[in-house]
Amino acid sequence: MAKPEIQILVCTNERPPEAKKPSCGPKGGLEVYRRFKDTVRARGIRDRVMVVRTGCLKHCSQGITVAIWPSNTWYRRVTLEDVEEIVERTVIGGEEIERLRMPDIPWE
Repeated sequence: MAKPEIQILVCTNERPPEAKKPSCGPKGGLEVYRRFKDTVRARGIRDRVMVVRTGCLKHCSQGITVAIWPSNTWYRRVTLEDVEEIVERTVIGGEEIERLRMPDIPWE
């Protein structure tokens, strides 16, 4: 892959259980990341779409957080069940999914 056209960033950050802030890892961030990888592979779009697991994307209370570039689309509370729809409608179709849209809130 030379340069991806699209990047899907998935927060997999994990804080200790006693931390005051929540994090995406314990909510299933790694599993969502893996589902994106599998879905992109199954769709045959790996040559233009890169899936990246990240540390904190600064929306801890809204996680699992997913950001899609270059469209700068941010989603919150993403579940395994949302992955296929995100790939189909947003990554391939260029459409934002309103029910998953991150509200315009300050970073945490």
